[in-house]
Amino acid sequence: MAEVKLKRDFNAAVAETYDVIVIGGGIVGAGIARDATLRGLRTLLLEKEDFSCGTTSRSSRLIHGGLRYLKQLDLGLVYQDLREREILLSIAPHLVSPLAFVIPVSRSSPLQRAALPLGLLLYDLLFFRKSLPSHRRLSRSETLDFEPGLEPKGLAGSYLYYDCQVPFAERLCLENALSAAEHGATVLNHARVTGLLRDGSSVSGVQVQDAISGENYQVKARIVVNATGHWVESVTDMLGKAARPMIRRTKGIHLLTPQVSRHAVVLFALSDGRVFFVIPWQGYSLIGTTDTDYAGNLDAVEANAADVNYLLTEARRIFPAINANDIFYTSAGLRALAYSSRKPTNVSRSHKLVDHERKDGVKGFVSVLGGKITAYRAVAEQAVDLICGKLGAQAKCSTARTPLPGTPSVPESAVQQAAQEQGLSVEIVTHLSALYGSRYVQVLDIAKRNPQGTRHLCPHGKDILAQVQHAVENEGALTVGDFMLRRSMAGMNSCQGLDALDSVAGEMGRLLGWSAAEQQRQQDAYRTRVAMRVQFKSGL
Repeated sequence: MAEVKLKRDFNAAVAETYDVIVIGGGIVGAGIARDATLRGLRTLLLEKEDFSCGTTSRSSRLIHGGLRYLKQLDLGLVYQDLREREILLSIAPHLVSPLAFVIPVSRSSPLQRAALPLGLLLYDLLFFRKSLPSHRRLSRSETLDFEPGLEPKGLAGSYLYYDCQVPFAERLCLENALSAAEHGATVLNHARVTGLLRDGSSVSGVQVQDAISGENYQVKARIVVNATGHWVESVTDMLGKAARPMIRRTKGIHLLTPQVSRHAVVLFALSDGRVFFVIPWQGYSLIGTTDTDYAGNLDAVEANAADVNYLLTEARRIFPAINANDIFYTSAGLRALAYSSRKPTNVSRSHKLVDHERKDGVKGFVSVLGGKITAYRAVAEQAVDLICGKLGAQAKCSTARTPLPGTPSVPESAVQQAAQEQGLSVEIVTHLSALYGSRYVQVLDIAKRNPQGTRHLCPHGKDILAQVQHAVENEGALTVGDFMLRRSMAGMNSCQGLDALDSVAGEMGRLLGWSAAEQQRQQDAYRTRVAMRVQFKSGL
């Protein structure tokens, strides 16, 4: 197996002229860069912070058709997402796996009891080539056996259906970036676009700053794609044209608590009817999400006491054991929905492509609005179809049949053999194979060479020191946050990675040549970042 690496050479990168520059290293931008590169386009991907650092890392971590969109009769969106769910099961089986969902049914909701079986039947039939089981009805006693933590009062039974989970959405994004690099793309994180280059009525490239060195550069391209999510208008403003709002930003938060359910549970908020989830995740429960308009700081999104109280109040009706004191931390992210004046919950999750030649008379510039993680590959395909049309390229999309770098999944027998050879527990090697797929052997190779490589980073998790070296040498990690929050699980455990902070900063400092002052600055920046996740407690 060839070793896939992200190597960051800023000077060499900006010396090239590209067919396509993609601004934004979230899941959509990384997907576009991968698709364009596989079609033979010379591609540069630029991310101002780190891959998946925005909305991608703040999601419900689900790959799903969107059962609730049937109520809005958005059948095209549901069909697309069910199709994409099957594709992701094929090209990323190590990252995407089936997950059982339970929908409790109350005796006091006859309309819900009548509508659910019809909706679930349509959900099963809408994409007939699905590989997941069809839904079924569970009696009251079967439901309580299946989910003993549910409030039994008023429970009439439940429905069981299946969708998928992507526990490490960050790594799904990263593997798209890795795949793009493997096939010839230039991929740069911590590369902030500060302006657009113009050639008359055309965009001809970008001004970009290396956020690590502070150096500024110009780089040319035939097409520039704005795939920056909720920052999209910040980039279109560089065109210098006043425009109506392009996107609607809504905030969604999640709570991390001790695990309260065995399976994913679908709940309907009594206060506003919104659907939300209680999802088992890495030994915890992930509870969310909310959907409220947002007009604050785009780089400092956080949950407030009102957000948390909403989820707690609604979740405790079904899971009375949940307590505010049990919340380890929150996550908060922004959806960048194609603009609509409807209620946030009713705004379509469908994406929109904006060709600024048609909209503003500016050639060589395309913006991507909206979209879900589930559909990122389809969004990327349509975006690159548009780009190829403008460039006169004839290549077809191949991302639906080209596996991502960590494919295939690692069989249990290989995990057990590797654990025995390495002197590690099966539990830890299983964890590594879940994070890296077949690329876990790269981490084990480092552990063999480094006497400290198998040392645990934190008592709350299963990550080991060798992962830090792997992240720096192979996956473009340049800050403590890059490793803690987007290359490993270390920052997602109940301690938020603070118990691993000294070890991680010390190892990254050794590998990247940090001074003592820089190492301290990195630790301080990380503490400031994760403190935002518990800021809500001051308002409770």
